[in-house]
Amino acid sequence: MIPYKQLSLADIFQDCQNKFDHDKPALLSLLETHIDIDEMIPVSFRNHFYARAGRTRKYPLQAFLWVLIIQRIFSIPTDQLLLTFPAYSIPLREFCGFAKIPDASKITRFKQDFSEDLQLVFDNLVDVAEPICQATDPAKADMTIFILPVLKPSLPKITPNTRIGL
Repeated sequence: MIPYKQLSLADIFQDCQNKFDHDKPALLSLLETHIDIDEMIPVSFRNHFYARAGRTRKYPLQAFLWVLIIQRIFSIPTDQLLLTFPAYSIPLREFCGFAKIPDASKITRFKQDFSEDLQLVFDNLVDVAEPICQATDPAKADMTIFILPVLKPSLPKITPNTRIGL
């Protein structure tokens, strides 16, 4: 005969909490442990980002940066495809810091408006990541550093036949 055990809501909540705390995807745990994104952001970028709005922003600067780092790590080609991942992955959405997923146009505009500032952030990230990669495995370091350097926004090509909607 199977012994019965009465489950309480507290037990179920505790099990869920343990899974949430200890079952994060490994990559997110590594990024969270080893990269202090606030340290990578120059003061000038932070001032530039928050000064443009003149009010509190709906999406934090760190959320945009984390999602762009994820885009570079996984070589995700488009902003629309990029936002599919946090839309369906609660741990990734929470890791990035999005309470709500922005439109792809918001990411594209962010890359266009702050391209010079983003270059500084990714340069800082390379400065931190490269020594760690070199110390871990110099042969593989050359292959892994390519994901971090330049982040250029992809702009549509304008030709004489292109119609611009106003």
